[in-house]
Amino acid sequence: MAYGLENLIEDCQKALADGASKAALGEVCTAMANVLKNQSFVEQHFGTHLPIGRSTLYHDPKLDFYIYAHIPDGAILSPPHDHASAWAAYGQAVDHTRMSDWIIPEGEILPKPTRTYLMQPGSAGFYDVGELHAIDMPASSRFLRITGTDIDVLPCKYYDEVDTRKSIAAHL
Repeated sequence: MAYGLENLIEDCQKALADGASKAALGEVCTAMANVLKNQSFVEQHFGTHLPIGRSTLYHDPKLDFYIYAHIPDGAILSPPHDHASAWAAYGQAVDHTRMSDWIIPEGEILPKPTRTYLMQPGSAGFYDVGELHAIDMPASSRFLRITGTDIDVLPCKYYDEVDTRKSIAAHL
């Protein structure tokens, strides 16, 4: 039997049972990569037959993590941002996403990019609490995201003042 949503949920519960350490979040990413290898799962939750938007695939009320399927409405270029007091793990389901890591150098107020990388189908990675990142994806991109709580209610910090593409190009 192929690795599916139930396996992902179980593995996330095991990984996060003692907290969201970097090692635990690495295990969450391994589970995400495993489920994204299952083409039936990808077609069921990210196929072109599905409506645009974010779908909640699961919420664990005890450990308070959410599993979401994202089908964006067009290309996305986000400014650098964090997820406040939550962590977020991303897994690429369809097409690609260019991710970039950002920091705020000491004595400065605006972030600068430190690393840019391409997520391809089946890859997964995480951003711990307070870590800045930006997302650049085409309209055809689809991704799986697991978060450490409902981030919609958190005071996430966005750095709209930064020209993301220009800053990343200068960094490369």
